[in-house]
Amino acid sequence: MNNNTIYLAVTVAFMIGLAIIGIMISRGVKSSEDWMVAGKSLGKIPMAGTYFATIVSATSIMSYMGYYYLNGWPGWWNAAGTLMTSFLACIYFARKVRQSECNTLPEFIEKRYSRAFSIPASLLVVLCCTALLANQVTGAVILLQSFVDWSTITCCVILLLVFIVFTCIGGMKAVAWTDTVCALVIIVGVWIIAGEFLFRVGGFTAMNEGIAAVDPEFVQGFSVSIPPMTALSWVITWGICNFGAPQFVARFMSAESPEVASKSQGITGIGLLLFYVPLAIIGLCGILIHPGIEKQDAVFTTLIMSEVTPLMGAVMLAAVVAAIISTADSLLLLVATTFTHDFYCKVKSNVTDKEELLVSRVSTIVFGVGSVVLTFFINDTIQTFQAKAVTLMGSALAVTTMVGVAYKKANKISAMIAAVCGFVTAVIWYALNQPFGIMPALPACAVCFVVIMVASWITPASANDTADKEVMENLFGKQ
Repeated sequence: MNNNTIYLAVTVAFMIGLAIIGIMISRGVKSSEDWMVAGKSLGKIPMAGTYFATIVSATSIMSYMGYYYLNGWPGWWNAAGTLMTSFLACIYFARKVRQSECNTLPEFIEKRYSRAFSIPASLLVVLCCTALLANQVTGAVILLQSFVDWSTITCCVILLLVFIVFTCIGGMKAVAWTDTVCALVIIVGVWIIAGEFLFRVGGFTAMNEGIAAVDPEFVQGFSVSIPPMTALSWVITWGICNFGAPQFVARFMSAESPEVASKSQGITGIGLLLFYVPLAIIGLCGILIHPGIEKQDAVFTTLIMSEVTPLMGAVMLAAVVAAIISTADSLLLLVATTFTHDFYCKVKSNVTDKEELLVSRVSTIVFGVGSVVLTFFINDTIQTFQAKAVTLMGSALAVTTMVGVAYKKANKISAMIAAVCGFVTAVIWYALNQPFGIMPALPACAVCFVVIMVASWITPASANDTADKEVMENLFGKQ
């Protein structure tokens, strides 16, 4: 049995196992709320598992590893923002979002601000998350073609079927538990490879001495390619903009209570730390073990295929497949529920629960196909494309969401103006080719925050009359 056969066999066996788990859990799905947010019944473990596995995607494993390989320790700033998301969510925001009792981010925007804001927000979510899904397909195709001789079309069709099956069979409830399994496999996989690589280079100290000899900047906090402002930009891109990415916010809404939502983020933060440290070690050791790799997204497959034993490689490939499946099914679920719950049900009156569930499943197929088509137009690295999609969503929705749960005076006028200003700032900053090495998330979120605070202060109190009274009481107590 050759190496490629081992890789394929382990990957297929893993997917079959996840499918069985999903089918078993799907028996408990009886309503659209079960499908969208697991009936708001998720405990700390599945909550932490599904959030972790969703945030750890093809981007995190395949592209981040290459980023660390090419930039040394300064590259780790891209993980700092992700850790900051869990920290902020744990101490405050996860609990507050869950207290709103909303099912989706656009629903929260509608009830906290207005429908006039939620409808364009829904369209932005659908477009950006379809792009994020296409990014996962791109990563999966790169992975599959490294050990099977399949065309891009064949890989896309197979992946699409897998994503749709995993999403349709059980919605959020099935996704949460299969994500938890994936999270465990991911952490075990990266630690196995990190341990082997450290042994080969002579330990942690020897690794740092070796990469310092290659480039002294590799062991510093910043570098020419990642100066302090770029590092801060990474922190804001993931640390703040993730609060405008509904695939993460929906996890808070699925918790069985606000307290569970908060505590699960503490667990998630530990899990993320246990993931990003060994991932960086693999990339840094790769500089010494296999020098000369030039393409960021090729580092992972090159190291796994040429420097790892077949069994170790099979475990790591299974971990990546786990990351891609968990993120893709979450994104597909999100796009389908956003389109159905926050758009279809708003333009068509008297939609029954059964009809909503049916439309959700049909839209899963439609947007899944759309994401595959989009993969043929992606030219950026996986990490760059992901950052662009999250930034464009976050520039409009992250600050408005965070301020919305924390500041009572924020209103529909200030939120809509701030969202437009933030989004336009991000677009202009991208058009200017990110001057001074600053990524668009930093100026966009800063502009959005200043605008919403100033506009909330100068607009009349009546601007909050459209806010749902129950949601306002849930967030700020009775007046």
